Amino acid sequence: SKRQSMQYRIISAEACETMAKRIEEAHPDRFTFHPTKWSKFPDGTDNIEIGGFHPHNLLSGEHVLFLASFHNNDVTMSQFQVIIVLLQSFVESLTIVLPYYPVGTMERVTK
Repeated sequence: SKRQSMQYRIISAEACETMAKRIEEAHPDRFTFHPTKWSKFPDGTDNIEIGGFHPHNLLSGEHVLFLASFHNNDVTMSQFQVIIVLLQSFVESLTIVLPYYPVGTMERVTK
């Protein structure tokens, strides 16, 4: 089918890098993993270098698979920033895979 022949560029959250590498190793003809550097500046703000943008934008016009992990609020917000950049980078499509979604906690609208 058409979907099975599509080629994807993979960007992943730090927690999903092993999965991204395994996908690329299992199907090198369909998936290319672009590692992202996830770090913080000394003041605690994000210092993220998204893979696939050096020496030029390799993601423009491509199908992108983003492997996300929302295991805490800090990494979730960092990943939202990356997702926004990807959406502004002229990708053909963006598929977000969230293999683990944490359970609901005590945040409630009403008591």
